[in-house]
Amino acid sequence: MTLLKGKILLFILLILVFWKFFAPGPKVANDFPYVFTESLKEGFAWPSTWSARGGEGMGEQALLTMWAWPIDFFYGLGASLGLTFDMLERIFGPLAILIIGIFSINKLLKKYELTNSAIFVSSFFYLTTSYLILLIDGGQMQIALAYVLMPLSFLLIQEGVSGNLVQKIKAGLGVSLMGFLDIRFVYVLLVLSVFWNLYEFIILTENKFALVKNIFLTGVVITLTFLGLNFYWILPLFLIKSNSVTSTFNRLTETSFLSFATWKHALLLLQPHWYKNVFGKVAAVDDYKEFLLIPLLVFSAPLVIYLNKSKERIKKLRILPFWLFIAIVSIFLVKGSNPPFGHIYPWLYENIPGFSLFRDSTKFFFLISLSYSVLIGFTVDGIVKKMNWKLSVIPLLLTTYFLLLIRPVWTNRMTGTFSDPIYKEEFIRVAEALKNDKNFGRVFWIPSRAPLGFVSPDHPSAEASRFFSKRPFAIGNVGTYEIFNFLREASYMGELFKISGIEYIAYPYPDTRREELKPDSIDYYYAFLDQLSNLPWIKGSVTNPPVSVLKTKKDVEHFYLAENTFLIVGSDRIYDELVGIEGFNLPQNAILFAEEAPKAYFENLGNPNTKIILFEKDDLDFLMSTITEDKFIFPAKYLSPNPDEMGWWMRDTAGFLWWRNFLQEKYALDYQEFDYGGGWVVGEGDRELTVRSDNLHSGDMVFARVMNSKRGGVLEFAQGETELNGSIATNGECLRKTFIKLTGYKKIPDKFFEYDCAFLFWIYVGKIDKDGEITIKTRGDLNVVNALISIPEEELNLYRDKINQYEVYSWNDLDSEQKSELFTGFSDSSIDDSRFTNNKRSGLSYTKISPAHYKVSIKGLEGSATLVFSESYDSLWRIENVQTGEKESSYPLYSLINGFYIEKDGEYDIYFSPQKYVYPGMIGSGLTLFLAVSTLIISRKKKY
Repeated sequence: MTLLKGKILLFILLILVFWKFFAPGPKVANDFPYVFTESLKEGFAWPSTWSARGGEGMGEQALLTMWAWPIDFFYGLGASLGLTFDMLERIFGPLAILIIGIFSINKLLKKYELTNSAIFVSSFFYLTTSYLILLIDGGQMQIALAYVLMPLSFLLIQEGVSGNLVQKIKAGLGVSLMGFLDIRFVYVLLVLSVFWNLYEFIILTENKFALVKNIFLTGVVITLTFLGLNFYWILPLFLIKSNSVTSTFNRLTETSFLSFATWKHALLLLQPHWYKNVFGKVAAVDDYKEFLLIPLLVFSAPLVIYLNKSKERIKKLRILPFWLFIAIVSIFLVKGSNPPFGHIYPWLYENIPGFSLFRDSTKFFFLISLSYSVLIGFTVDGIVKKMNWKLSVIPLLLTTYFLLLIRPVWTNRMTGTFSDPIYKEEFIRVAEALKNDKNFGRVFWIPSRAPLGFVSPDHPSAEASRFFSKRPFAIGNVGTYEIFNFLREASYMGELFKISGIEYIAYPYPDTRREELKPDSIDYYYAFLDQLSNLPWIKGSVTNPPVSVLKTKKDVEHFYLAENTFLIVGSDRIYDELVGIEGFNLPQNAILFAEEAPKAYFENLGNPNTKIILFEKDDLDFLMSTITEDKFIFPAKYLSPNPDEMGWWMRDTAGFLWWRNFLQEKYALDYQEFDYGGGWVVGEGDRELTVRSDNLHSGDMVFARVMNSKRGGVLEFAQGETELNGSIATNGECLRKTFIKLTGYKKIPDKFFEYDCAFLFWIYVGKIDKDGEITIKTRGDLNVVNALISIPEEELNLYRDKINQYEVYSWNDLDSEQKSELFTGFSDSSIDDSRFTNNKRSGLSYTKISPAHYKVSIKGLEGSATLVFSESYDSLWRIENVQTGEKESSYPLYSLINGFYIEKDGEYDIYFSPQKYVYPGMIGSGLTLFLAVSTLIISRKKKY
């Protein structure tokens, strides 16, 4: 069998194995939802630094995922040319994977002078590993493409080191292409290449100086090519510091949570979720003993090659140790923080630059698959040459064996793209209904967007699984068993859905192929659906089970105007009280929370439109909230979630829901305070903590924000042996109890929980006489510190003078009539019919230029107002008056979306400021591509 015939046979065989993907109809998975034409065409555009296309339908920064723009562009181009998603997913999915994969792995294996039979078997193995199969079935097509491109990219780097400039540019293009698919695997590729270069330097090369020189030059060319081609997103990322990577992603504890594979899974190259591909459901190794032959074939390679007396034996024995080393190292990496030596992977995660990209350690299956394939190729090559009379039998037997390992694929037992989607006709009906609604309105999916769920620019998807832990939705959750009961329990949820622009709630019946539903689970689905259907803010049902869609009473657009703007010093517990005001309508009232975002609060104190309310707070809280963030010190930034040697631990802002549940369950306390974005440090029992900060200056007045609760105790602050201002009690009596209801259903009665209150308050610690550090000592069951402020007395007095000029309302001092008068605004908050209290109409219209740019026109505005933009708050959103050129940043409304202060009619640009750096970045990327391609073309012409 010639190499060409082997490739053709391999392609045909793999097409037959993957037959289900090529069968008619849409192929979808949880990570590969169907993309309707309306959304597909959006990709045919300039790279966008803001995106609302994912599960975060409220929009989010796209700076850290813009490397994938070329893929979106080609999908968008295909849609613009009239190709459907059904066509595009097959072209850029399995067809591209098979064609590139066969060429890529064949190219690498050919370098090792293997027989065509060995190359065939090894290639078939590489393209049918359980890891690649689940990548495709799970819809992770870009990772699958990176997987099949890995051998070729690795070979191009090797050839770049030994070759001329052209070869080095090809290596740079190979690395860049990997980056466009999934930038994390550039790191894996470079790790593999570094190991090879070290091996070559130590074992294979005599002229070490020349090798080092070539490695350096190749590295320079690859780096310049990669940076140049990716300049379109690197430039804005470099110029605009991004907060897109959440603190949850960086937590070391996640390595344990996401380490599903054991060393046995790694050794057998058995993807831990085989074959149903359900996240968290790990396959028992004992159920797949047939995989045991794989490591036997792999680690037989040294013996087989040694016993084979062919002339290439010495050459192969020189290469073999490298791939054995890669196999062993990658087995160790894939098991992550699981035993043995489970502490090493967390250490690597925390201390090795770039390693935090791999909280899911199974990504290193890339290296196991590649090293195993090469070693199996060596084994088969040696056996075939040793047993020449059985030349075709061995490849046939091994190919059959590998086919049997992946029998769930060709026997139609998979649950993703290798299967038919469930409820197809029902989802099509939902899509048709949503297409007919031309107004903007988000679709809220429970628990997450279904693979066939309709999404368009007018109807972005928002996922309950991403909302339940996000404020303000998180404050409505009761307990930990039902994570989505905030929809039912929070009296103000209908108002939050209004300002979020959520028009539909989609609640499909679970996929019974992927989860075994017990009778209780089935009952719960219908009970929860019934409860949602009967909520007062639900307008009615659009479709019924198995794909249930409810319509809300949303009456505002993507942009709308709010006449009233309130700055609340206090917690968002105020929502409970606001909805008790007759006729209250949240979209009429733009609300900021001082203790959530002090900078935004401070900047808006000058707006005459703003009313200030103290909600369960006093004048000191107000004063502290006006102080700029550079005076704040957050001790939580110096600690980890796990107790340190002194017993202190922390939780950050993103962990609010966990923190609230912890206090409720362990201490019977309810807590709903903001933390200025700085988190909390927690001391249980007698503890001591030294806080070091350059913001602590001798002579400054120091204030601390600490928690008072029934379970508190005493706090003391000191510098060295000098105590400041004496002991501070943190266990003062709280007269208010919190009662939280968990709604029952039919024969199940409502359940009520009673908690003592816990709240944060500011105390004056005293003047310090040393720079740089302060010590906190605690006594009692529970002491919590949120923030410190260190400020000169003269500067503090300036803040005092400033706040004295504002009219401040204390919520507890207002009667019902006064509260009602405060919260008045538009009598109708819809875009077309909105009116101020003086009955003057205000016309608002907008045009979407791109996800990062809108044009807004306002006419007939009487008095100042807040322009509300229902996309996730980000301080990088800007508003610019087209006529005057005046620019302002957005401020956070409702802890969720953006607001802009408007004084007069006009045309306004609303844009995400990093976008302006994309265009010069694209010039750099275009020039790099032009130079690289021109060099390759010129060299080819010279060659011929």
